Amino acid sequence: MATTVASPPSSDVAREPSARPRRFTQEEYFRMVEVGILDADDRTELLNGHIVEMTAQNAAHRAVIVEANKLFVIVLQETGYSVQVQSTLPLDDNNVPEPDLAIFRGSGNDLLEGEPDEIPLIVEVADTSLETDRTTKLRCYATNDIPEYWIINLRSETVEVYREPAEGEYRRRETMTRGERMKPLFDNALSLDISDLLPARQDTGSE
Repeated sequence: MATTVASPPSSDVAREPSARPRRFTQEEYFRMVEVGILDADDRTELLNGHIVEMTAQNAAHRAVIVEANKLFVIVLQETGYSVQVQSTLPLDDNNVPEPDLAIFRGSGNDLLEGEPDEIPLIVEVADTSLETDRTTKLRCYATNDIPEYWIINLRSETVEVYREPAEGEYRRRETMTRGERMKPLFDNALSLDISDLLPARQDTGSE
């Protein structure tokens, strides 16, 4: 005859402690670079204390970054602002992102003296990274009170504009499309054509 044994109550079952990811500080992150644990070949960011591997960029992603950088270099002349491209941006003790474009007050030489005091705009170009840019990156920038955050969405060929950071989110979102113009908050004298921030359309017509 088979004997049935009742399972012990769940409270009596020994449980292994749940694993929690180890969070790193900005100091620890930079120390890893100094000692060679991370190097130039490791394309990483520190987001919310987690070391995150950056995704590879396709041709459209790279092309938009190049052209957007050229555009900002031109329009920012004589404004007192500069553009930083795909470079380390220490924001707080647990966040060291590398945004595609970051506008800051000052010049490149000012970075030798310390991190910029004013970062009015950050721009990310998104395709495969769209979900991360809308969630983790967005919270990072909002938490650090970046006044304006743009996502150049390659999937829909639009620019998502986020403003009014509060409690880790942005209270305002607007989606801009080709043919529209936009004035960044930090300088209303600047008027950018959204088409100039999106991939050039290929002419498929026959001659």
